[in-house]
Amino acid sequence: MLEKFIRTNPKNPVLLTVPHAGDFYPNSFMQNLKLKLNKVRKIEDFQSNRILDLMDFKNADVIIAKCSRVVVDLNRSRNAIDNDMFINRVNTHHIDEKKMISFGLGVFPKIILSENIFKNKLPVSYANSILENYYDPFHKILSNQINKLLKRFGICYHFDLHSMPSNALKRFKKKPDIVLGNNHGRSSSSELIDYMRKNFENNGLIVQLNNPYAGGFITRNYGNPSKGVETIQIEVNRSLYMSEEKLLISDLKPLQEVFKKTFENFNLYTKYAAE
Repeated sequence: MLEKFIRTNPKNPVLLTVPHAGDFYPNSFMQNLKLKLNKVRKIEDFQSNRILDLMDFKNADVIIAKCSRVVVDLNRSRNAIDNDMFINRVNTHHIDEKKMISFGLGVFPKIILSENIFKNKLPVSYANSILENYYDPFHKILSNQINKLLKRFGICYHFDLHSMPSNALKRFKKKPDIVLGNNHGRSSSSELIDYMRKNFENNGLIVQLNNPYAGGFITRNYGNPSKGVETIQIEVNRSLYMSEEKLLISDLKPLQEVFKKTFENFNLYTKYAAE
């Protein structure tokens, strides 16, 4: 359940992932769903992959997950499992991201808007099937592609694209259009995140760094500048391109143009970084 645009002869070490735009819900999920589908869909990064539609995919490798994040959250550790959701214990090892699990937002989301997603406890076979069919393939191809770019170029510039609800930005006097996260400087160089900030600002967008999102599991797990992997999470304010309440796309073209130009011109940064 992945859409892949992998170059056979990449001209640069640029990789884009879109882990939360998927809208596929397998039958096993639907059979256990307690809430109405349109309610759980509110936490999708609704059609955020379409932000990349005008891009020339010669300029980057792109991996887009098709399975919904309500089914399995690819931006969580595989061990971020709430065993209370299941009839028997799924994870007998160390549990990761306990704080996110307490919010009902582990690798298997449990709660949306204070309501339980599922009717009853789930069988362990459900967890294993979802992880093997939807979680593992995404992380396998992501890891493989990072390693291929590292082997070819000695570096990988990885951007993880998300969208953020505008109501999560209420405390800002001026709501950011873009939030760039590099795990507070641990997943990318300051030069790369500054380059991206200036790029978006030069296109008239308001940018925040690491606030309120510094990057999730993907950013923390893969970004390692000492090994040549620079990962930045890009969060786009949903109000820029959609009606959040109605789940309807409005005018995507301006945002698409910004991303098209960003990655058309990214070779300028790679040349600068190589000097």
